[in-house]
Amino acid sequence: MTDLLIAGGLLADGMRLDILLRAGRIAALIPPGEGPIDVPRFDASDRLVIPGLINAHTHSHANLMKGVADRWLLESSLTNGPWMGGRRDAATIHLSTLLGATEMLEAGCTACYDLFYEFPGPTAEGLAAAASAYAEAGMRAVIAPMVADRALFEVLPGFLDTLPDALRAEAAAFRMAPAERTLNALRAALAIRGDLPPGITLALAPTIPHHCSDAFLIGCRDLAEANGLRLHTHVAESKLQALLARRAWGMGPVHHLDRHGLIGAHLTVAHAIWLETSELDVLASRGASIAHMPASNLRLGNGVAAIAEARARGIAVGLGTDGCNSADSLDMFEAMRLAAHVSRIRDVPRARWVDASTARMMATEGSATVLGMGDKIGRIAPGFAADLALLDLGHRGFMPLHDIGNQMVTCNVAGAVREVFVAGRQVVRDGRCIAPGTATLRARAADALAELQPRLAPARALAARLEPFAADYAERESRAPFTMNAKIAVGTARS
Repeated sequence: MTDLLIAGGLLADGMRLDILLRAGRIAALIPPGEGPIDVPRFDASDRLVIPGLINAHTHSHANLMKGVADRWLLESSLTNGPWMGGRRDAATIHLSTLLGATEMLEAGCTACYDLFYEFPGPTAEGLAAAASAYAEAGMRAVIAPMVADRALFEVLPGFLDTLPDALRAEAAAFRMAPAERTLNALRAALAIRGDLPPGITLALAPTIPHHCSDAFLIGCRDLAEANGLRLHTHVAESKLQALLARRAWGMGPVHHLDRHGLIGAHLTVAHAIWLETSELDVLASRGASIAHMPASNLRLGNGVAAIAEARARGIAVGLGTDGCNSADSLDMFEAMRLAAHVSRIRDVPRARWVDASTARMMATEGSATVLGMGDKIGRIAPGFAADLALLDLGHRGFMPLHDIGNQMVTCNVAGAVREVFVAGRQVVRDGRCIAPGTATLRARAADALAELQPRLAPARALAARLEPFAADYAERESRAPFTMNAKIAVGTARS
């Protein structure tokens, strides 16, 4: 691998440095003009140079589903989940993953944690297709098959009774595969681990605790432990989920996971909006991390996570976009901006707001910890991977330039990304991913969607009939009192 000197770039702290890349890593940080003269140089004098951003939580199966939702609750999204992500062949899985990888790279994101869904269950072929797409684009990824053994309508007490007779029969017929069958499918799929491309690793994602039987959670725990894999699960994303946990187990979801031995440094809990302080204390004491997705939390009306309280306890917090079905964008600059701004609508002292520096840290070092790569990526420092994004300082978001670190968070600058390097190899040039297969993505995505839509039409039609009942159920049941409130209470309107 050829050495390269990124010369004279401006860093987010306002310093200018030369960055020597060697063998895929950052070899040295050198005062401008003092670097070696016998290596190729990239003139970065008009560039902001940042660590590649890291998406702590996304869903590649959703990349073909932008714009399908508007006023959806989380339970609306889950009702539509089977048709949005299921029944894909390997070619469609590869295309969907490549579409997202391209979008992320072109917005300066060089690594992601992909909670990847296949229906009716995970396969080695599907995982290999997703892995090959990330490798084709030149992006790092942790791919975690998202699995459960209980369907949504099984875990909503009394929901089926709210349905008309004919619709009740159709909803009751939908079931996930039994626990042991899915665990065996995972064991078979994990056989590809030794054949994964460089930069691609696997993890496990038991999707939502109350969608998993105790036996299934324990099976995922044991499988992860036996194979040295990380775990990632959606926890207390909505108020309804927090209420259901108390009804099912008499305790919060974190306490439930902890009693089954799942909480540890290998675990990331996604969203973590409706957690009590005792649950944050457990996460902190066990070294678990949080993936924060402000865009989808707002999009689905779930509330605002207590990120300041989590970080004050020493919990590592990474930043993510969520999937295109619930956030519609894989833009990590938008995620940083929202993380900073949404923290300010909570009734807390200004000192507990997320500032620009913290937002940048969550999108790099924090997310690197979530991916299990905190000692490898997310920083511009000797020995770290040469994963870099270079932004054009002539972009409107930097004119005029006052505070570079602040403006990269607050001024909507994803469009300023011009070059991206992963492991020292350039993967984006002039703002476009240079992998040959990305040039035809628009046409191929349109063709894939045209082919998918007729096959998915029956499942989509059923979901459209069920969704109003699921949303009504969620809104009605969520009116029950809870020990804390992650949403803004609305009082009586003034005349």
